[in-house]
Amino acid sequence: MASGDSKVVVIGSGVGGSGCAALLAQKGFDVTVLERNSFPGGKAASFERDGFTYDTGVHAVGSGDSGPLGDIAREVGADLQWALIQGNRIVLGDKVATYPLDYASDESIHAILDGIGVSPENRDDCYICFKELATLKPDSEMEVLDSMTLKDYVSQFTDDFQFHMMMNAVCGMLIVVTYFTGSAGEFIYCFANMATSSSLSYPRGGMGAIARSYLGALERLGGKVEYDRPVESIIVEDGRVAGVQAGGRIDADIVISNMGLQPTARMLSDHLPAEYLDKVLKLRSSYGAVSVKYALDAEAVPYPMTLWIPDVNDAEALEKYVGMMYPVPSIPDPDLAPPGCQLVLAGAVLSADPRQKELNSNVLDRIEATMRMLHPGIEDHVIWKLRTDVEYTSNISGRHLGEVVGISQDYRQVGKNRPSPNMPVAGLYAVGADAGGRGIGTEMAAESAITVSRMVEDFALGR
Repeated sequence: MASGDSKVVVIGSGVGGSGCAALLAQKGFDVTVLERNSFPGGKAASFERDGFTYDTGVHAVGSGDSGPLGDIAREVGADLQWALIQGNRIVLGDKVATYPLDYASDESIHAILDGIGVSPENRDDCYICFKELATLKPDSEMEVLDSMTLKDYVSQFTDDFQFHMMMNAVCGMLIVVTYFTGSAGEFIYCFANMATSSSLSYPRGGMGAIARSYLGALERLGGKVEYDRPVESIIVEDGRVAGVQAGGRIDADIVISNMGLQPTARMLSDHLPAEYLDKVLKLRSSYGAVSVKYALDAEAVPYPMTLWIPDVNDAEALEKYVGMMYPVPSIPDPDLAPPGCQLVLAGAVLSADPRQKELNSNVLDRIEATMRMLHPGIEDHVIWKLRTDVEYTSNISGRHLGEVVGISQDYRQVGKNRPSPNMPVAGLYAVGADAGGRGIGTEMAAESAITVSRMVEDFALGR
């Protein structure tokens, strides 16, 4: 079967689905993307309101144009532009560290350790640990570190409380789990690549620009995108995929699902080995997140991105406030807000279960209280605010959970324990953050897109 003779259906236009679709179209495949929503991008979509462009979630891209998202854009000729995010902060209670893009330089590490309040007697050990975390290891060593928690890894070097606090917070920011369960190998892969690239970035036009640019390339290459076209089922005949049912039958030689590994497995439960299905459905998901999106009539927040954690020894602060990440995308990309205005996205992680509405509301209230405390007078500049909860994410993705990443980068399910994108039905693949990639969120989905496009090409050519 030559690539030009192979019809591919991609279910979903998230970063993984849109990237893989464009790559396959560039290789000569006949590709159709079916998107359940009226807009592209899934959990990395963007929307416009009163001259502001805001995202579904709260994002930053670790390696920007230097990473896999940029690699795909160059390969398919997508028009994807980036803006560097510079002058960022991590705040632990009353301790503040500002870090540059090249945060793994000796000068930067010492400044960060000073800023967060590392004890002088622990300085050398914390420096060594930071340097190791910012350095990629040989594959054999990474395989061992994949199965170790980040907490256990850091504890080998130091017991400094402030340093542990920082690494737990950064782990939540990068891979959306705590360092108690987050994989040391996965964290190092993210942290070291971000340090090496020195390219922490935001896509110009919002996160939705990524999928839009890939789908624009897909259409220029002859592929098709159909919106408001949810897939009801994947058709399997004689042990291999034959197409999908989406308001009618659509034949296909290859089906690539960007719905998520678990939703895809549930849809195909009658066609999958029981052992495989049981294993997939037991995989843990990442945390979910809630966010408050601020459209302001003034530039009220002077910092491009802040990771803020309350003083854990202050009981009142822990009750009133919440640890959160709040980028200001209109600083790196002023076109996201009208002149003189500002867009702020403040988000915090919590359970991905959309049924926990009281918890969601409580955390959203605490985000707003935290922003009022950190930036007095911010409410005087609000044009509009949008509060989004875990159910909001779930409704966009079509999944039963509102997780941020998908399958968690837990130390028990990364590396060799991560599911393969090649599902046990001939011609069926999963793409996205759940399988086939490593890294930070959308970059993991992009790595998966590259991996799956190569797998599909090999399958079509009988390699």
